[in-house]
Amino acid sequence: MNINKQTLSNALDSASFPVIAALMVHFTGDISILNKLPQPSQVVLGETQGFLSAKDKKIIKEFALNEIEKFFKHSQKKDLYIPSDDELNTMMNYIVGEVVSPDYASMMLQEININLVNNKQLKESNNFQSDLEVLIIGAGMSGILAGIRLAELGIKFKIYEKNISVGGTWYENKYPGSRVDIANHFYSYSFEENHQWSEHFSQQPELLEYFEKCFYKYGIEKNTYFETEVISATFDELTNLWSVTSQNKHNQIQEKTNIIISCVGQLNQPHVPDINGFDDFQGDVFHSSQWPDYDAISKKKVALVGSGASAFQIAPSIAESCKELTIFQRSPPWMFPNPIYHDEVDQGKKWLLANLPFYARWYRFLLFYPGSDQLLDSLFIDPGWKEDHSINKDNDLMRELFTEAMMSQISDESLIEKVIPKYPPFGKRMLQDNGAWLKALHLPNVNLLTEGVTDMSTKGIISSGKEIELDTIIFATGFKAQEFFCPMKIDGGFGDFNKTYKDSPKSYLGITFSTMPNFFAMYGPGTNLAHAGSIIFNSECQINYICSAIEYLTNNNLKKFKVKRHIEQQYQDKFESRHNKMVWEHEKVSSWYQNSSGKVVTTSPWKLLEYWNWTKKFNENDYEF
Repeated sequence: MNINKQTLSNALDSASFPVIAALMVHFTGDISILNKLPQPSQVVLGETQGFLSAKDKKIIKEFALNEIEKFFKHSQKKDLYIPSDDELNTMMNYIVGEVVSPDYASMMLQEININLVNNKQLKESNNFQSDLEVLIIGAGMSGILAGIRLAELGIKFKIYEKNISVGGTWYENKYPGSRVDIANHFYSYSFEENHQWSEHFSQQPELLEYFEKCFYKYGIEKNTYFETEVISATFDELTNLWSVTSQNKHNQIQEKTNIIISCVGQLNQPHVPDINGFDDFQGDVFHSSQWPDYDAISKKKVALVGSGASAFQIAPSIAESCKELTIFQRSPPWMFPNPIYHDEVDQGKKWLLANLPFYARWYRFLLFYPGSDQLLDSLFIDPGWKEDHSINKDNDLMRELFTEAMMSQISDESLIEKVIPKYPPFGKRMLQDNGAWLKALHLPNVNLLTEGVTDMSTKGIISSGKEIELDTIIFATGFKAQEFFCPMKIDGGFGDFNKTYKDSPKSYLGITFSTMPNFFAMYGPGTNLAHAGSIIFNSECQINYICSAIEYLTNNNLKKFKVKRHIEQQYQDKFESRHNKMVWEHEKVSSWYQNSSGKVVTTSPWKLLEYWNWTKKFNENDYEF
């Protein structure tokens, strides 16, 4: 491999220098150099330079230029050094400026997978034989992942997708401003890097393109049936098979399968509140996930109902195009300062990711580690804490910092009371703040009303006894997150799942269910992430567990399994006990994480490390066959 020194020098100006310094171990084979180079001081989410000074960066850059040039002059004679696990742990410690515990080091080693050995092994394991047939429901992020992994194992499967294309949430949510709020270089499959993300937090079209690319690269299209929606599934105890009814554009299909993997997720059925006069409105009205192909915004009087993640992205994207924009907000969001939220990835960084060996893997680690479990301890309620707008000392400090950041953006004092939340930080989904939201609220054609919508008329919305005339009403009001598997009727022999549990589902690990044999879920109950990580990380944990289970069934010639009821109940008891102590069930908090009783049913209270350990391998002792 030839690397132009000037190209490398220019690219290094865009580098994370803690990562560059650590890479030198690969190039020199000498772990001791980390003691000789400037030391990063600490790790903070979104801070990729370890607070190194300009002088320190220059030292690292000059050292790296020399060593990389020296290595590639002799590249035909030797390979890059692959450190031992202990040395890799030392490199981690250096990059983040603190000691990464052995437990976390193990998880990170698997995640960054320096050799990408795991993926290579999977690709070569097609000699695995099974007569089990699996139906995957949904071809979003989790469904594609499930298809890739089952294909690698040699398992017979097919995917039913109700839409005309793959992508799930990234296919459906095409509203203006739609983008991911997890750094892209981490929000991607661990085995399928993308070095060419155009933005640090990419927009919907690019995300959809990534998942489409993965879908076709791994040949999953051969097993996928579009415009096919599963209506119901009933388990037959005599045959140990699921009887599945689905509907395509031509006819209804009746068939049987051994195993079902639900990949429909939690955020797929739009929620629109029950509003008096809804059907009377004569203008355009739609949910944010059902954005129309025509222009319903420009030069029009528009209402945006909601102030959560979708509304937060929509409002700045459409405000200047609207004649008037009225936002209806029941409670304001907390925002995490992130100045690069809309920024492009410069060419130098793209070059490093694509061309400098191991840079992408270690950069992924740097994004992952501070966004893993470091925050979790601050989300537990201190019983002795007296403030009702925060839950403990650390949480109160974050409240002060976030409030200060928001106040620095407010010039219209009338907004202060409206936009500063009165519930503890992290009680609801945190939103990424680069100033766009509050800038939009200051526009002369934008009006923020701190109330919900209860009544509509032929002309618009009735608010505080007055009619607001509108052309378009957009409901950014979330999804039916507590109605798992909705609108499908899934009956494992105990009645329809949603009728049985209503909005209080029971599961084990959010993956298996005592009431549904031969059934797995990805992004199931209690697996949404609100404190850390990427949902893709969680999905990879889940499919690892599912594949381990299927291998066990095949190796032991078993046709039926279900989690033992007492194992499921023990898990649920721990789940509820943990949540009872956490911010998401605080008396000041109301969110889609909660059911009608205020209990959290959608969101994980676990450390990523805990969940990773629990899902590493299927434990047959937890199941009956």
